[in-house]
Amino acid sequence: MEKEDKKLAKYFIRRTLLYVPGSSEKMIEKAMNVTADSIIFDLEDSVSLAEKDQARINVARAVSRLKETGKETIVRVNAMDSFFGIQDLISIVEKRPNTILVPKADEKSLGMADMLITNLEERYGLGKGSIRMLPLLETSYSIVNAYKILGVSKRINGVQLGAEDLTKELGTVRTRVGDEIQYARNAIVYAGCARGIDIIDTPYTGIGDEEGLVFDTERAKSLGMTGKTCIHPDQIDTINQLFTPHPKAVEEARKIIAAFNTAVSEGKGACMHEGKMIDNPVAVRAMKLVEKADLIAAFNTN
Repeated sequence: MEKEDKKLAKYFIRRTLLYVPGSSEKMIEKAMNVTADSIIFDLEDSVSLAEKDQARINVARAVSRLKETGKETIVRVNAMDSFFGIQDLISIVEKRPNTILVPKADEKSLGMADMLITNLEERYGLGKGSIRMLPLLETSYSIVNAYKILGVSKRINGVQLGAEDLTKELGTVRTRVGDEIQYARNAIVYAGCARGIDIIDTPYTGIGDEEGLVFDTERAKSLGMTGKTCIHPDQIDTINQLFTPHPKAVEEARKIIAAFNTAVSEGKGACMHEGKMIDNPVAVRAMKLVEKADLIAAFNTN
């Protein structure tokens, strides 16, 4: 395993995942220096049919360079039921991206992707299972069958909601408030949590609308999302900040953990801390917050 892969395996965080069109060499170059945790080189929706081949070449060239920066390198391929999707995997897997983002994900498409990636790993002498998969759930079928779909492959270590295609299928319009995707967000959160994987929110498409971005991100986070995709570098810092535990919250969590551990050592199952009862669920929540804060700090210093 290469040095950068070890780093990602140990300090894997996904607060921000920036989409970058594979057809734009200029945007690919800029992506090398942004502060997003993960970069998604896109070969699908942001690339026209006439640009598919060149985009694939551009991304194949960029994968190893991006991995050297320590960022997670993700490639969104075209749909698995298309010639483009198969060609994408054949060209890209050899370059060893960290993760393949599979659009229109369902049992069939993920099974196909898993099988082809396995064959390509063997062909190129890569470690079996070394490349992860991130399903993009963006159909009504995938939302109501999310838990089953996310169990198709051991490669799956995260899930992303795709609200644009979903609302197009539903015949609804994306709004600033987001009520139209509330059920989909909840469904993915519960399925992803049950599978123990990252739960990534859909992008906020209002470029330049900082207030709307904050509202949308905070709402997704309050439902249990662990990170968010974005479509413009100006959105990265805001999302990173909102998905990074606040120092005061981390400090309080450490106090809660200490108080609970003391109670446990005394044979108690709960204790009082600053006027509040601390039992196991509260302590576990505090432990998770501290763990995330420590992982982010470790990742940022390495």
